[in-house]
Amino acid sequence: VLKCPPPPGTRLVKYTPGATGIPRGIFLDSAQVEADGDRLCAAMHLTPDVPNLAVISLAHSYGFSNVVLPLILHGVPVHLAPVPFPRAIEEIFKQHPALVVPAVPSMWRAWHRAGILKGAPVSLALSAGAPLALALESEVYESSGLKIRNFYGASECGGISLDLTDTPRASATDVGTPLPGVSVSIGKDGRLLVRSTSVATGYDSSRDDDLLENGCYLTRDAGYLDAAGTLHLTGTLGDAINVAGRKVSPAKVEAAILSTGLVKRLKVYGTPSSDAERCEEISVDVELDASITLDALKSAASAVLRNWEMPRHWHLR
Repeated sequence: VLKCPPPPGTRLVKYTPGATGIPRGIFLDSAQVEADGDRLCAAMHLTPDVPNLAVISLAHSYGFSNVVLPLILHGVPVHLAPVPFPRAIEEIFKQHPALVVPAVPSMWRAWHRAGILKGAPVSLALSAGAPLALALESEVYESSGLKIRNFYGASECGGISLDLTDTPRASATDVGTPLPGVSVSIGKDGRLLVRSTSVATGYDSSRDDDLLENGCYLTRDAGYLDAAGTLHLTGTLGDAINVAGRKVSPAKVEAAILSTGLVKRLKVYGTPSSDAERCEEISVDVELDASITLDALKSAASAVLRNWEMPRHWHLR
């Protein structure tokens, strides 16, 4: 539910937890939406001749910008994959001479391990949503010759930067160079300040440290531009938990588990994953009544949380 009416001219509302983990609405007009789609098509050379393989959520800002907008604005066809499983993707590969594949690191890892990338008709391999591990990028390149390109963007402004190099990166913080028409500088607290024609109009509720207006967006990502103009991400300010590219609000998970009525108190937080492509995992410290078992709580929680919102680590207190 939006906390205020959309401003005049609003044509799209994105709903996102962002880096803070607290959901908010983001207002965009038609010019801002079109600018994002046009910019990505030009930078990535997307044309009606090569389909986009849709394996990421089209309701996510990444999927909307990279798959839906090119289809609507430039007629770039889409092959919708029913599931991202390796054998299903391998069958789709057999049907096309060339494909653009926007995906997340965990998908690239699964496809690499299944051995389906060598000889795959992938003309452009993109990775976003979570950090792309250098080891995975190098292994894919060495085994298949496929260069996975790191792509960075945000719901508030669409695409920001893209790795255009032809060989694996040397630094894990490297997210490429700013897209044409996008200016990136260092703002307050070391946060990246993005200026472009695709920056949204504003939020449905603002915070004291927000800047989202007049074509400027102050991200919650910290980073820097090196001497070559390459953008580097060094961290994120906020509480959202990044689970394989999905941003999960700790407050939302806590509220859902509390709604079961089975806990006295709890705390939900993110912990680093041993799986680099997963990025983080959801952990919870919980205190139960003596009559309640942990299995009973997990079963109840699974009924009120989506599978990617379920804590992986449960600690009884």
